[in-house]
Amino acid sequence: MSENDAWQRSRPVRKRVSFSEGEWETIERRMMLSDARSFEQFARAVMLEAEIVVKRVAFDPAPLRVELSRIGNNLNQIARHVNEEDRVTLDEMRAARALIREVQQVINRAAGEKE
Repeated sequence: MSENDAWQRSRPVRKRVSFSEGEWETIERRMMLSDARSFEQFARAVMLEAEIVVKRVAFDPAPLRVELSRIGNNLNQIARHVNEEDRVTLDEMRAARALIREVQQVINRAAGEKE
């Protein structure tokens, strides 16, 4: 089958998946209990129709207050200086951008994400 034939299918997107022997035995048992005539039909039904449990982690900002408050105070000092002088230096802009990046890092750490 040529590559052009694949795009004429009703389902042109193909994915590969690998299983251990034990995983495959479990899948075969489940396929026998279902009405699926093939692995493709079984996998499609499971992936499209199965109930998905979404895990949500509660986010408590309380531990972040001190750290974010310090960063916010520094940003406010920069903003006050800029408003008083009616100009901003490159160093002040860099400092403000660094503080904003720091805020994002604090939030990412709290959410358990990689920076």
